[in-house]
Amino acid sequence: MIFFDIDGTLIDHASASAAASLALHDQFAGEIPVPRDEFPAAWERIMDKHFERFCRGEVSLWDQRRERIRESFAAPDLSDAEADARYWVFIREYERLTLAYDDAMPCLERLSGIQLGIISNGPREQQMGKLRRAGMLSYFSVMVFSEDTGRGKPHPSIFLEACRQAGKDPVGCVHVGDDLTNDIHASHALGIQPVWVDRLERLKDGVPGRRITSLVELESVFQEEEFSSVFLENRAVHPASGNSST
Repeated sequence: MIFFDIDGTLIDHASASAAASLALHDQFAGEIPVPRDEFPAAWERIMDKHFERFCRGEVSLWDQRRERIRESFAAPDLSDAEADARYWVFIREYERLTLAYDDAMPCLERLSGIQLGIISNGPREQQMGKLRRAGMLSYFSVMVFSEDTGRGKPHPSIFLEACRQAGKDPVGCVHVGDDLTNDIHASHALGIQPVWVDRLERLKDGVPGRRITSLVELESVFQEEEFSSVFLENRAVHPASGNSST
């Protein structure tokens, strides 16, 4: 099975999140104690901090969302209802703006007939919505999200559950993702072959697996000797149609 991460790999999360955070700042002008031009970066740091707690199983999905809002507004006593209302200002805009990277759909089309899966830390409903709007949902036969195991990447449980559902041993799988900790080092530790999508061209040393800067390169990676056997073994019994999901 060839597994894909979603955000930063198939879907441009960063651009949508930055724009949606500005919409939130504008909606509550004067209530967020961070300058507008600095808020997208601040929002992302706050989001990562609390989302990592969710992935570790320390808080619920909605509790981490509320804590993002409380910290962003410097309002620790904000009620759950008010925090939820403010969060929805962000998420409605975010979901409207999330788009696939230009190289994502051509990559999936070229892999038609190969067993493909998803391993994502994001909430199932939201993440499946992104794939559906992008016309990608039908390409994936296995989809595992952090809520399915109670722990997100880099915890081994989410990878092992994905392999279990696929009926594959980890050593017969590939994981394609953009995050060095959550995707690359975590999958490599389990014997899954990682492919790092380094869109920002960070070019770090000591990274296991194969590095690409665009999904355009992925098909050629699977022609390399170390990946070819996995690629051939994962030809789907019932090839994906390649049709967009509606």
